[in-house]
Amino acid sequence: MALQLYDPTIDDMEARDTSEAQRLPSLENCTIGLLTNGKVNADILLREVGSLFEQRNNCRVLLEENKGNASRPAPAELLQQIAADVDFMVTAVGD
Repeated sequence: MALQLYDPTIDDMEARDTSEAQRLPSLENCTIGLLTNGKVNADILLREVGSLFEQRNNCRVLLEENKGNASRPAPAELLQQIAADVDFMVTAVGD
C-alpha cells in the first residue's frame, strides 16, 4: 500500500464557494444562538461565552442547540432555524 499525500491548499481562489457574513453594526441587545458539537465541555465553554456577551453587550442567549455529532456538519434545517431566530451564532468544540 502506497502512502498518498494531499495538498490542502487551493491555488485558484475562484474555486472556493464561500462568502463572508454581513457584519452586525453593533452587538448591543442582540440575540445569540449557541451551537455545540456534542463533545465534552463544549456546552460549558459556550455558556460562558454567552454569559460574557450578556454582561458586556446586553445580549440575550435565545437558543442552545447541540448538533450531536462532532464529525458531521450541522443539519441544514437546524442552521436555518438558528439563522431565523437569532442575530448571530457562536459555535465551539470541546474535549
